[in-house]
Amino acid sequence: MQYSLKNPNEHRNHGLAHNPFKALVAPRPIGWISSISKAGVLNLAPYSFFNAVCDAPPTVM
Repeated sequence: MQYSLKNPNEHRNHGLAHNPFKALVAPRPIGWISSISKAGVLNLAPYSFFNAVCDAPPTVM
């Protein structure tokens, strides 16, 4: 997937005092992955589907 803007600074013209991208996209657990090792050790980990990679330009992966 490619992301391009006609005006490179277009994403900065949101009219807010601070860039909302940094606050809106954060690692949010959407599920839990659990496992048990052969030794019987339990493991529970949050699973996040997406994450912000860069804010200039705004990029999620």
